[in-house]
Amino acid sequence: MVRGTDTYNPYTPDSGARPPALTGRDAELARFASIISQLTAGGTERHVLITGLRGVGKTVLLNEFEVLCQEAGWPGETKEIGRNTSLATLIGRTARKALLQMSARKRAGELLRRALSALKAFEVSTGDVSFKLDVDAAVGIADSGDLVEDLRDLLVAVGEAAQESGLGFALILDEIQNLSRDDYEALIMGLHRTKQKGLPVAFVGAGLPLIPSLTAEAKSYAERMFIYTAIGELGEPAARDALIKPAEVQKVSWDEDGVTEVMAYTEGYPYFIQEYGRSAWDLKAGKRITLEDTRAAKLIVEADLDENFFEGRIGRLSDTEQAYVSAMAALGDGPQDSNQVATLLQRKRTSLSPIRDELMRNAVIYAPHRGQVDFTVPHCAAFVRRHYPS
Repeated sequence: MVRGTDTYNPYTPDSGARPPALTGRDAELARFASIISQLTAGGTERHVLITGLRGVGKTVLLNEFEVLCQEAGWPGETKEIGRNTSLATLIGRTARKALLQMSARKRAGELLRRALSALKAFEVSTGDVSFKLDVDAAVGIADSGDLVEDLRDLLVAVGEAAQESGLGFALILDEIQNLSRDDYEALIMGLHRTKQKGLPVAFVGAGLPLIPSLTAEAKSYAERMFIYTAIGELGEPAARDALIKPAEVQKVSWDEDGVTEVMAYTEGYPYFIQEYGRSAWDLKAGKRITLEDTRAAKLIVEADLDENFFEGRIGRLSDTEQAYVSAMAALGDGPQDSNQVATLLQRKRTSLSPIRDELMRNAVIYAPHRGQVDFTVPHCAAFVRRHYPS
């Protein structure tokens, strides 16, 4: 039905969609707002990396940070890193949009023109000239052909233009784990240089829990550049609010026993709460979601998650990869010891390293601690036990 009536389904399980009741993330949002205020006032702040499993709301937080940037007048837009994304192209186009936004302000001056010239040189150097810039390309700035050096020059130039305009510049990237090591190192070095120069450049990135180790591997000093924000399942009060409040807006209530069942099944994971809420809402007969509605919805939710959330990740694996994750799942939920996986498969752990590494590269599993493996998707072990038993 049309939104605005009293009959639309308020739950939003779509990837990255803002839930109708954004609960349990007040500390993260306050931190983002503080970063913008601090940098706008001329102070310094560390960059932010948000880590967590699939479905915990990382992208939602990035989008909220984008909103905070817009409210402050900062250029900033969330961009997703794909497996084949060119970092140079992405940064170049993001910088272009930011500089054009700055050019509309009266305070824009010489440093903005210098940044536009640096951008043109960067685009020529990377071969990604998408739109004509009515400036000459800079000479000796962002034109070396070396991504590390040119990206550093471009980020500094954009940061200086933002400072001159009385603004800041936000670089907001999702799925950071998809960056190549060389690209990630170039990004870190560029951000490091803007920090050394005290420029109002804020970086907020999100990715799977393997991001901290990738960051440390990319550059030894990088760990000190970032605030690591690990987000997971919502606590009980926040999870209940995420389920109940959207319905209350339309004067629909949940049976308490039904709420208890949803909490037990979803374990506080935001995406699962939205899926469950949507299915239960569709089954209700009036202004109350009953325990019977909730139990009937569970079957729908489980089938939908199996087909659309889990199967796309596990079904495409090779036979040897499926055998590995089946062994993981057979050992139980949560992190498993790599040696025990090898024992179950009757293989040497070292012989399984290429399989494990490929699963990690494809972000199916990650290593929460040395010698351990776990799924990047909550409830995935239970799905594997149901459909791909060892």
